[in-house]
Amino acid sequence: MSTPSVSSLRLRIGDLVAHVRIGSRRDGDFHLEGDPVALAHRQQSFMPGRWTQLDEVHGTCVMRVERAGQHDAAVADAAVTEVPGAVLSVWVGDCAPMVLVGERDGVAVLAALHAGWRGALDGIVAATVSAMRARDVTAVLGPCIHGCCNEFGADLLDEFERRFGPAVRTTTSWGTPSLHLPAVVAAACDELGVALVDRSVCTRCDPSRWFSHRRGDLGRQVVAACLMAAG
Repeated sequence: MSTPSVSSLRLRIGDLVAHVRIGSRRDGDFHLEGDPVALAHRQQSFMPGRWTQLDEVHGTCVMRVERAGQHDAAVADAAVTEVPGAVLSVWVGDCAPMVLVGERDGVAVLAALHAGWRGALDGIVAATVSAMRARDVTAVLGPCIHGCCNEFGADLLDEFERRFGPAVRTTTSWGTPSLHLPAVVAAACDELGVALVDRSVCTRCDPSRWFSHRRGDLGRQVVAACLMAAG
């Protein structure tokens, strides 16, 4: 049995609840390229059910999950479902993991997406919201790298600032230009009329708690969510 993760929350959508769990290093390594037997055991300890854990490639492809477990290990960066009990997950080591919930014609809609800087710039948040076709969408942002540690090239920073505004540009704790990924997510959500619940902390700052690609870790933490009956 895994130890409790950093955060667990429930969001009500009509007659259902979206259970969202945000994992940390102590919940184990959820890298898709690890031992598949160990990964399956870890998944069930974290959130029981049939999982869709995508092979993330920093793109904008969104998969529609019409039965629990569908598209598991498929190449994409977001998944959308209306199926109660289907577990959608995002595995990250600095990129932004997001869970989105909304309602369409009385039906609860759940989505999960992986947003690194490239996917965020190319529009993965907008692509996912469009695929949901839902109203009153709320997004939950999990742990990701913050501006204090996300050193970034000037040309790309200029592009991000033109696209998302000046709040995305900042400096690292050692004084170099950086990108604040939570501000990028917040700007994308604001543009789309999506309410944001920010549960992010900087993954690179605390090696005892988080895996971080920028720090050289090979492991990845997970964020998972599923729809279930309210109770």
